Amino acid sequence: MEKLNQLKFGFAGAITGGVFVLLAEILLMIKLVPWYNSLMINIYGVAGLSGFDIFKIIFISVIIALAIGFAFAWLFAWLYNKMLMIRVK
Repeated sequence: MEKLNQLKFGFAGAITGGVFVLLAEILLMIKLVPWYNSLMINIYGVAGLSGFDIFKIIFISVIIALAIGFAFAWLFAWLYNKMLMIRVK
């Protein structure tokens, strides 16, 4: 069996995680932010989230997803490579 390249596998996991979190954040922004802002206007008289707040949340979420995706994919490749060393009879 062939070993996995941990760094490349980690980058692939980071990109995959970042893309999926970005898509989820955009979907939530389209569906829930207008409802949330109208709810805040009805209750408090001011909108809950501004445009800058929304993009700040999306940016931080994607950065965290990149880090977590890299870490988990790298850990998976590392464990896979370690499991190749174990001989099963």
